[in-house]
Amino acid sequence: MEGSEELRETLVAMRREISVLRVEATHANLLLDALDAMLDVGAEHDPFIGVFAALLPVFECSGAIVLIENPADPRYLECIASNDPALVGSFRERNRKLDKVLAGRTVTTVSTAAGDASAPATEDDARPALYLPLGVRDRRGLMILLRDRGCPGFDRHHVRLAGKFSVLASHAFAVTHASRTEAESQRLQQMTLQLKASQEALTHRANHDQLTGLPNRLHVQELVGLLVAEKGASQKFALAFLDIDDFKRVNDFHGHAAGDALLVGIADRLRAELRQSDIIGRISGDEFVIVFDAFDQTEELVVAVDRISRRLHAPFRIGGHDITISGSIGVALWPEHGHDYETLRGYADTAMYRAKATHKGGVTFFHPSMGREMSERMSLEQQLREALAKREFQCALQQKVDLRTRRVVGFEALVRWVDSHGTIHPPARFLKLASELDMLDDITAIVLDNLCEALPWLDRGFGADVSYSINVSPVQATRSSFVRQLVRRIADTGRARNFLLELTEETFLATDVFQLQCLPLIRAAGIGLSIDDFGTGYSSLAILADITADELKVDRSLVASIGQRPRNQGILRAIESLGTNLGMTVVAEGIETAEEKDYLLGSTGLAIGQGYLFHRPQLISEMVGGVPE
Repeated sequence: MEGSEELRETLVAMRREISVLRVEATHANLLLDALDAMLDVGAEHDPFIGVFAALLPVFECSGAIVLIENPADPRYLECIASNDPALVGSFRERNRKLDKVLAGRTVTTVSTAAGDASAPATEDDARPALYLPLGVRDRRGLMILLRDRGCPGFDRHHVRLAGKFSVLASHAFAVTHASRTEAESQRLQQMTLQLKASQEALTHRANHDQLTGLPNRLHVQELVGLLVAEKGASQKFALAFLDIDDFKRVNDFHGHAAGDALLVGIADRLRAELRQSDIIGRISGDEFVIVFDAFDQTEELVVAVDRISRRLHAPFRIGGHDITISGSIGVALWPEHGHDYETLRGYADTAMYRAKATHKGGVTFFHPSMGREMSERMSLEQQLREALAKREFQCALQQKVDLRTRRVVGFEALVRWVDSHGTIHPPARFLKLASELDMLDDITAIVLDNLCEALPWLDRGFGADVSYSINVSPVQATRSSFVRQLVRRIADTGRARNFLLELTEETFLATDVFQLQCLPLIRAAGIGLSIDDFGTGYSSLAILADITADELKVDRSLVASIGQRPRNQGILRAIESLGTNLGMTVVAEGIETAEEKDYLLGSTGLAIGQGYLFHRPQLISEMVGGVPE
């Protein structure tokens, strides 16, 4: 679950940062309001009026007092401004706390004293108060913000904002007590321009993804909301949900820097394909939303979406490597499928999952019948989470046999889900979804525990020299934390040399991660390696020379009906010859008929086979009659 936890922590951090940025943008707007109020007043008006008008609401305070040094009597400070006119002209005796503020410190106080509700407002020691310094020319001053008794005190965000308002109040004091020179006016105008620039930058940061510069999730929702509000009954637009297929592999095989560069490249390509009226945003790690606004005919929309899909298939040149990806796209229409952003996004998401399940990199338009499929998916997801919590996953074993003697030489460990009703669910029903939900690590751990606990019984039935193969996905095999835990669990059995990890060729190609970080852990423990499904996907005979594996499993697609397929026969002989010369044990997978077995025996030197002809996968509990207490 490490990937899920990392993703969750990343999303929480992103939401927290966006929240802070939005608060800061709000603060910038409030500062601008106060400055505008100061700049607009005439000489006969008190410029503090504008400051107080912006200041009191944001700090949620009921009183504000400005005090300055009194040249006539340094023991007292004079009140020169307040939202309570009766206090202007009064004096306050200096004390240690006031002196600290005059020296430039911002101070907060929160009194727990109940006090007298009828006490004068100037008696701020019995009320939550925030003191901030003011400084103008040769006189020092301070501002006191007061809340009513019983109200909560000021927090660190208020303290940060107080420093900004302190600058404004200082200028207001200068305007009140000095002739308003051209230089001062220009200084205030310059501050206004700087604050406006800061406000624009903060607003952009709060509304846009920092990596790609695209609108973020919240801003996309706002933009679509505005679009919905201005649309007429005869107008329409489409919302597309794009998910990059197998994006985790890019991060795992090429590193996160390459993954980030890929996301930037994807964003650039998408921008280039869209019109000025369209909207595009990145709403999470590898998920994008595209709004096509507007279109007249559905055919026009289909052409636009297909064009984007094709553009994504072209390789990206990143870090000296060509990285080829695809993106599954789901599309929902307004107002046909929904009248608000969340509904449209949900339906487009549903259509995207249909596209991904049917053919990765495809495009699917939402249809109401898909709602039922999504409900079924959500139901299965909930069942899987409950099954994991109850440890309902079990280990099943399929024999590897000597083709000539039928002696069992090893087992492949497979996973089965046995629910509370005793129903056995095959991997095809749940494994793909379990991978999407980041459950594979926990399921693998349960299967391995099940196998390790049964080793004494298996030894008595089949001997202590048989091998056990554990399937590990490419993503798992390139995550050192998972490999470390897996290796430790196997090593704890004291039988590490009886175990092999079955990996696809794709895993071995991730040299920067797997071969440099994970492979040494496996080899140091004495665990063997098996190349699974050889002959599919990325396979080529040339890469065998660079792979340090112990076993090579020829895929079922090369074994099926091999007696009638001359080309497959030649490929099989080449694999057998090269594998044997490199010291690898070659295993023929998926043997289901006597004809296939007879061909292998008569025309090849392969010694080990696996398939339904010899043994169907069987739960350990059925094979050994239970696990010891």
